[in-house]
Parts: sequence; structure tokens; C-alpha cells
Amino acid sequence: MKAVRGIMILVLVALLTAAFVAPASATAQWSRKYKLSCQTCHSAFPRLNYYGQRFMRNGYQDPDNMVPDGDETGKTALNDITFIDKIGNLLGVRLNINALQYRTNAIEEVSADEGVDNEVKDQLSFGSTGWVQLFVAGSIAKNKSIFIEMEFTDEKYHYSWYKFGFHNIFDSSLANVIVGNVPARDYGAYPNRLRIMGPVKGDVFGIKSSGGATSDDLDEAALNASGSRPGIQYYGYQGPVLVWGGVSPGDNGATSNIGRDLNDKIHYWGGLRLEATEEMGLPIEGSAVSAWYYKGTDTGHELTKARSEFGPSYNDYTRMSFETEVRAGDFEVMAAYLMGKDENWALHTDEDNWLEIEYSGISVVGGYMQETPAGLMHYCLQYDNVTSDDVSDLEVTYVTPSISFFPRENIRIGLYGRFDMTDGRAGDEKANDIFLNIRTMF
Repeated sequence: MKAVRGIMILVLVALLTAAFVAPASATAQWSRKYKLSCQTCHSAFPRLNYYGQRFMRNGYQDPDNMVPDGDETGKTALNDITFIDKIGNLLGVRLNINALQYRTNAIEEVSADEGVDNEVKDQLSFGSTGWVQLFVAGSIAKNKSIFIEMEFTDEKYHYSWYKFGFHNIFDSSLANVIVGNVPARDYGAYPNRLRIMGPVKGDVFGIKSSGGATSDDLDEAALNASGSRPGIQYYGYQGPVLVWGGVSPGDNGATSNIGRDLNDKIHYWGGLRLEATEEMGLPIEGSAVSAWYYKGTDTGHELTKARSEFGPSYNDYTRMSFETEVRAGDFEVMAAYLMGKDENWALHTDEDNWLEIEYSGISVVGGYMQETPAGLMHYCLQYDNVTSDDVSDLEVTYVTPSISFFPRENIRIGLYGRFDMTDGRAGDEKANDIFLNIRTMF
């Protein structure tokens, strides 16, 4: 009964919110600059449509314009060679809030006569701020772009992404270079960033190397498959083919309070994407298949070396994925299969205690956009499954349905259910979530 009451509260709030917010135009920064709808680049934001993908990889310049517009469009001319963009064309804000969240079997600590025990109980929470993002992005000169994103989450600020792009080098789309905190899989068919589902990520992409070890004794900076990392990345495209690759020291920006990062190993990755282009005249324009490979090494800190007769710990790991995305009008679906392998999962210093593990997982998500008199509606369903014969804690299965309402193109009000279907997990340990999420960009 408590679960039913929680669902009824969330549905009521969603309906009342939708009823009192009138449709209007979007106000994201590139919409302000080009005076275009947000749907020019997005389907159900943050998800990019095919034009939006091409706009991004062309350095935030119109990909259909034979002369890239990075120099003058929407900018103030100071002299013959200097053009300054308006701050409103570069500065954006994003906000992500769970207005209401109902979780079954949440674990809370409660006082007891002889100490503190953990009691399993349901929980209803309000106004949980996932994050607030301030970002500056756009073309600062012809074929030169920036993207700087500062995020406030978990009571601290950090830079999620910051990168400088050089595009169409030698006037060729085959030569583009990104420098900074870069994503390793943004050009794949399932990037797991700018997602269809919005607040829900694919579980298999979030598994960090070395078990996500972050203690003082371990880990230079555990990385997952889809996060950012400092490095240099090349990409080039011509017709239906896009290739990319990069190198990185591996550190994702997390610094230890015990000393300098010891990692002297270079991480590297590469990918290939084949897509249905406009010139093909197919009804699935923008659909794609891709493959991606990543190899990295985690290393221990100086404290590990000082304490151990075996020297610093390290873990060589690999990630490989195969992905597809299908676009057909207002319907789209993405699917990915990822395999991971770690040679020293727990970052032990003694090789006799190394644990070599393998895991694999799939993520499939589909969405349909419907235009109604009240605004846009988006219906979505996602399935995630991770399996491992070596680490049982990695094994999860989730089914996530959602329905979102867009009173404006830059406001998304979504009702989500995330249901734990993992085999072998006792029923009273499954934490199922139902939450009302509000996202906006302006």
C-alpha cells in the first residue's frame, strides 16, 4: 500500500505541474544565437538529433554551411580581424532536480537500545538537487571551439568537461583535434552522455576500473567507460565513416591527499562509426553502428609504495563495446554491448593476491516523441543487464520506464520508475525507485 501511495503522489504532482505550465519557445544559448528552436539540435533533450551531432562535431558551427560561421555570425566586430561573441550566445545553465522520489527498501540507521541497527524501510524524499551546471560553449573563431562545464553536486564544485577544439584543419573534415578533459566515446552510437532517458545512465558504462577503489592506499583515479579524462583526441569523418582515437594519462582529475599521482602509463582508445547520411536518402537518416576499444592502467600512490615490499600496485584493464542507434522519425532506439577485463581488480600490491575479472553488459533504450496541444510528450523504456562470473556485486538487471512532458522545449518534467529485476537478490533487498525529475537548460 505504501508503494501505491507513493506512486499516486508522484502522478498527481506531475499532472498538476503539466496543467499549469503553458507552452512557449526555448531559450538555450544556441537557440538565442541562431534564433532557432531547441529541436533543431535535440529530440528529447539532452539527446541530440542527427543535425545536433553534426553541429557539435563541426565545432558548434552549421554543418550544412559551406563557409563555417564561427568568425562573424552573432558577434560584434572590434576590427577587421577580431569578433567577440555576446556572452548570452556562449553561457548556458542546466539544472537537474528530483522533485519527489519514492524508494522501496531504502536503508536508514535507527537508534536501538544496544547500539545502532540498520532497518530496511521505504523512503519518500523531496527536492533532491542532482546537480547545477554552468557551461560556456561555442565557436570562438572560425573552426575553433570551447566547451567548459562547471558542475555543483555532492556539496562541491568540479569541472566535468573542459576542452578546446580545432576543427576542419586544412579545410578537411578528416582532421579535427580536441584537447582538454575529453570523452572517450562521444562519437559512438551509444555515448551514454546526452542520453535518450535523461537522468538514467546505462549501468555497464558506470563500472569503474579497479573496483572503483578510492582509499588512501589505492587508486590513481578509477575511471568508467563514459566519463571525461584529460587527453588529446583526434576524429575525422567523410560520408558515412567517422573514426576517432585518443591518448590520456588516465587521471580523471581526482587528486590524492597523500602525494603525487604515480601513473606513468598512457591510456589510449579508438573507435569506428558508420552512419546513414542525408545523401543516402534513407528513412533512417542518422542511424549508425559503431565499435570502440579502450586500454588503460591504474597505479597506486606513493603511500602504497612506502608501505609495501612489493612496490606500487597497478591494474591493466580493457573495455570494448559494440553499439547501434536507429532513428526513424519520432522514434529512436539505442543499444550497446560492452565487455570489460581487469587484471588486478582490487589493486593488490602482491601479485599472488591479484584478482583477474571479466564482466559484460547490455543497455537498450527506446523513445518516442509525440506532439500534443499541451506540449511535447516523450515515452521511453530502458533495459540494463550486467553479468560477471568473477564479481557477483557487479551483476544487476534494471527495467526503467518513463514518460516526460515538455511544457517548453527546454524544460523536461519526467516520471521515472527504476525497477530492480536482478536474479538471486532477496525481495526485501531490492531498492526500486519512482521519481519525478525536472531538467532545464537556458
